[in-house]
Amino acid sequence: MLDYKESLISDIRNAENLHGHLGPFLVIGVKMARLAKKTLNLDEAKQRDMQILAKLPLVTPFSCILDGVQATTKCTIGNGKLKVKRSNGDITAIFKLKSQDKAVKILVKNQLIDELKSQLSMGTPNEKLAWTIADTSEDQLFEVQNR
Repeated sequence: MLDYKESLISDIRNAENLHGHLGPFLVIGVKMARLAKKTLNLDEAKQRDMQILAKLPLVTPFSCILDGVQATTKCTIGNGKLKVKRSNGDITAIFKLKSQDKAVKILVKNQLIDELKSQLSMGTPNEKLAWTIADTSEDQLFEVQNR
């Protein structure tokens, strides 16, 4: 069985494979989805029951979050388990179990987005920022609301 770090790296590499390259917003999506699965106490069987509503700006690099979420949860736009709405700023996702009255809302902290935009504009490589996000604790990345 993989430990947390090995499992995270595996999920990031799977998402990178789907997405085509590694970047910080892809890793945000992976970590957001992993946090939701942990919060909702999901195993593989229960994961099939999940539905997600993501709200974010529908432009790159923000939309890269969607591929991280899709690769990690197997909830996709194509299978109808991932719905996406345009947001003018905030990045949130509500992860819900259809058969239960359980949901978690995860908001990406605005200061994280501001810092990433600043780092990218200064030329910091995508891959470096991606691994920085991978090593950052969830409470520094997200606000979580159980519903």
